[in-house]
Parts: sequence; C-alpha cells; structure tokens
Amino acid sequence: MTTSDTRSPDGDAVEVRIPADVLYVSTLRLAAASLAARCDLTIDDIEDLRLAVDEACALLLPHASEGSTLDARFQLAAGRLEVATSVHTDDEAEPDRSGFAWTVLGALATAVEVSNRDGQLTISVTKAREAAAT
Repeated sequence: MTTSDTRSPDGDAVEVRIPADVLYVSTLRLAAASLAARCDLTIDDIEDLRLAVDEACALLLPHASEGSTLDARFQLAAGRLEVATSVHTDDEAEPDRSGFAWTVLGALATAVEVSNRDGQLTISVTKAREAAAT
C-alpha cells in the first residue's frame, strides 16, 4: 500500500510500546524524529524534540514499576507534534522538576504537561514549528 507524501498528517496518531529500560529509549527518539519530519518541523525543531523525548524518558524511567513498559503516543498535525510518554508506577510518583532534565525539557519544548492517573505517570511534550526569523 502506498500513500501520497502530500497528505496532511492532521489527526494521525502513532503508538509505540517498549520495555521501560534506557536501552530502548533510542527507539522513541528515532520515531519522534521521523514523525516530526512528517509534520514538516524544521531540522532544529526535530533535534529539539528528539532531545525533549530523551529528557522526558529520563524523568519517567526511575518511577517505572519493575517489568513495565514505556508507552508513547505521537499525535501528528501539520507543523506540530505532541508526544505523550508514560510508565506504570506503584505510587503517586512525580518527576523531579528541580533538576537539569526538567530545565532542558522546558527549554526544548513548546509545551510540557505532567499527569498521574490510575498509576500511569505521563509527560506530554509538544513541539510546534518555530516561525521563520525575519
């Protein structure tokens, strides 16, 4: 099956599930970069998003229940990509918002949200295409 490269990504969603282990985070970075290109983000935006996904995972993994998975949902739109990464936790865990990883995450992303519902700790990162410099 083939699709047209000109079709808008608006409304498309991709879900990826990997073991909650740092060894597999590169898979999510690669998926983020590929999907960000599909959303027509700039090269700089794509690199920012790759790093933001890496930092979100670094904040989540210490809270993952043993043997659990790291789940990612990519919500695509023209000029914008939202990545919601989550892990199952055994308690009401919260990411460390005072450390370097959180500072970097905030600087790289257009928006960052955290939620913890029913034992699922989620960090959602949104990157929107930066306006061209004038």
